[in-house]
Amino acid sequence: MLKFTYNDYLDCVGNKKILKAIKIENKRNQINKNFKQEQYEQNNKIDKIIDKLIEKEAEVANFINDFFKTKDWEINSNTLKRLHIQNKSIIYQYKKREIYFLIKHQKEPNYSITYSILVECTEFIQNWKTTHVKYKQAAIIVPIIIYTGTEKWNKAPNNYIRYTSFKEHGMNLTYNFINLQNYEPINLIKNKSLISSVSLLKMQISKKMKKNIIELLKEKTKYADIYVQIQNIEEMII
Repeated sequence: MLKFTYNDYLDCVGNKKILKAIKIENKRNQINKNFKQEQYEQNNKIDKIIDKLIEKEAEVANFINDFFKTKDWEINSNTLKRLHIQNKSIIYQYKKREIYFLIKHQKEPNYSITYSILVECTEFIQNWKTTHVKYKQAAIIVPIIIYTGTEKWNKAPNNYIRYTSFKEHGMNLTYNFINLQNYEPINLIKNKSLISSVSLLKMQISKKMKKNIIELLKEKTKYADIYVQIQNIEEMII
């Protein structure tokens, strides 16, 4: 068993090299602590911008077209209608059909997300049935998880909804998982959706590249509230 004795204590308090090393280490820890706090505040502001963008029909339409290649559906701001917020998810309706998009923004891994999605989809369809009694075609929900966290989430991506299955005490519900941290920056910049470009500001890229992205965002955005939030991020990065 290893132990720290009184003699060890005496050796430490009388050794200038050890005291100097402790002082340097304390200073290094404080710098790291300040950096982590600053990074947390910055990422939190970036996530708030993404949340605001997800509330805008045009941005969600661009996002869906960017990642799901749905040009045949002609999804745009005129065909998407934001319905309501349900359990931190935003639900959109595709106007031409009874198709609904359940958009959920995740900032950190959530391995119980399957159960949350199941509950939300079930609740939505139950409510839908009460107001669409005469509809012959049942509602279809497309759950989309947008992940912008910096921590690795061990979830294999699924490109389309297949089925829900139950195994022993677990459940496997397939949903659309978009981990923006897995995409190359150049590809995200090319996307029409501002959500993709904003997510880049959370990545481990150079300060110069972040400044260029911010300038691009200020040019592309047409929303006054988003422009102000981008300016706030710019001040933190500079």
